[in-house]
Amino acid sequence: MRLAHLADIHIGHRQYGLDKREDDMIATLRHTLGEIGDSDVDAVLLPGDLFHSRDLRPKNLDRVEDALRECVPDDVRVLVSRGNHDENLSPRDVTWLSYLHRRGHIVLLEADLGGDTAAGFDPFDPDEPGEHAEFVDLPDADVGGPVRVFGLQWRGARTADALERVAREIRATNDKHGEPAYTALLGHFGMEDEVPALGGTITHTDLREVREVVDYLALGHIHKRYEAAGWIHNPGSPEAHDTQEGRDDWEHGYYLVELEPDTNADGPGALAHDPTHHASKRRAYHPIEFDVTPYDSPGNLEAAFHEHVREERDAIETRCERDVHTGRGGSRRPPLVDLRFTGTLQFSRSDLRTGELSARTKEACEALHVQTTVGVRTADVEALLAELEDDGAFVDGRLDTSVLERQVFETIATESEYGDRADDVADVLERAHAMAQDGENPTDVADTVSERRRELFPEMADDVTIDVPEDPLTDETDDARDTAATDDGANETTVSDATTTAGLGEFASPDGGDAE
Repeated sequence: MRLAHLADIHIGHRQYGLDKREDDMIATLRHTLGEIGDSDVDAVLLPGDLFHSRDLRPKNLDRVEDALRECVPDDVRVLVSRGNHDENLSPRDVTWLSYLHRRGHIVLLEADLGGDTAAGFDPFDPDEPGEHAEFVDLPDADVGGPVRVFGLQWRGARTADALERVAREIRATNDKHGEPAYTALLGHFGMEDEVPALGGTITHTDLREVREVVDYLALGHIHKRYEAAGWIHNPGSPEAHDTQEGRDDWEHGYYLVELEPDTNADGPGALAHDPTHHASKRRAYHPIEFDVTPYDSPGNLEAAFHEHVREERDAIETRCERDVHTGRGGSRRPPLVDLRFTGTLQFSRSDLRTGELSARTKEACEALHVQTTVGVRTADVEALLAELEDDGAFVDGRLDTSVLERQVFETIATESEYGDRADDVADVLERAHAMAQDGENPTDVADTVSERRRELFPEMADDVTIDVPEDPLTDETDDARDTAATDDGANETTVSDATTTAGLGEFASPDGGDAE
């Protein structure tokens, strides 16, 4: 028997506000399902975040249905559990996952965690599918029992307790329905011991009871591939969803898992597994970092910057030529560029024209989008930090960081193009900083900044429009769209960098993806 395991598709993620990135998510799903469908699998395991949001645009639901219908053979079941993006902890009565379940496109697996005793889970009945199923048995004629698949929906901080309950319920299920030859569990959470910097909440100790009844833990949630203890596998999202995820040391893709009879199998079942990771087709990210410190005038800085970008072009082209980043027939796909300005600026901040530099970068690199981050300090800010006195910034001999932050925000605002409203702009920066510290959604932070910008600078508040033709990797309409785009000359965006969409011309907008 052969299983496929992928996760974190995030259909509907319109990264950087680009229609093209929304198309990328669908294109990558279709291409990945196409490869899986050609690999003679018996089932597809998808532990969470098929969708980027529970509020889904109709066209994306339609495209998911098309992909599942056209790219997955009829006799292959797609087994899905719920992730944090698919639904929050207060689920609606009917979700898009339950809709796809009722339509027969997927089998939605959820654990019934109510009640006080372990009564066991009920099997999936294709004649009466309901809103979800609790487990599925995949028959295997070569061994004495089925391959049994369970799913645990996203539980957030309650995941450890839920896992303990699931282990008890799996035992009761096996007592009630017979022992399987092999057991897989879908889960949407991170492993603290494996990816400590990414907010994992579960340890190997939390999984001790689960390991006694589960052979393969199919994880999602963390967008980076990792494996642990021979039975825990996380494939990494097929697409990169922010600049960190686009780095070379983040692997993305899916597993093909071969199951073979083995009396010496490490897990509780009678089958041994052999997972093989396959890289997924995705758009390339390329980082460009530029230190502003050595340059004493805008002219010198800009000349050096343009030379630096020219030197990066060969590396960008090498990256774009990798098979995982090319389009149909090996065609070049315009990359995403992560442009970062660092160091100490030796002249006025308002003279650092990041919008123009980003636009030149986009043109020189033939990029789809340039995500610009300005992490520079001016010499005045450096002096502020070095010469801070006891004028209210210290309380009982300790630094009041809020006072320091306010002074820094006022200095930045004064030197920006918004200097004539420095106090108001400092208020906006302070509010955005507080929202970020409170862990509020990046989209809400960006909306707050944009709304305030429109109030303060109505003359700069024109709507941002982005006109990029759709170009999925494998859609049958690809060639027609490409021809139309070439004929119309509509291959340029009207926004050159993320600093414009953020609403504050000198500061980057959020990626739009969660820090997972």
